[in-house]
Amino acid sequence: MAYNAGHGALGTPLNSTHACSPRVLSSFRALVAALEDIDCCYDGDLETVRNSGIPNVLKQEVLRTLQQRHEACRAPYVRRLTALHKRITSAIPQHR
Repeated sequence: MAYNAGHGALGTPLNSTHACSPRVLSSFRALVAALEDIDCCYDGDLETVRNSGIPNVLKQEVLRTLQQRHEACRAPYVRRLTALHKRITSAIPQHR
């Protein structure tokens, strides 16, 4: 999940016109950075396993285990990020 300083990870524009506290935005960015770190480590682990000389049957089992651990590790960050995203978007004035 790539982060763009001008937009949140969920596509919401994040600019100075939004009535959102700097603390909330900082938390949002920190959560995105943590997810990027988790994903980077996972990608490295995948590459290591794929390039290893272990038998394919074992390799597939290790890859499944890595994926399950990756998803479990990401889950609390995604939940907190989603909650912060709702908080940020609720602070944005609705234009009609």
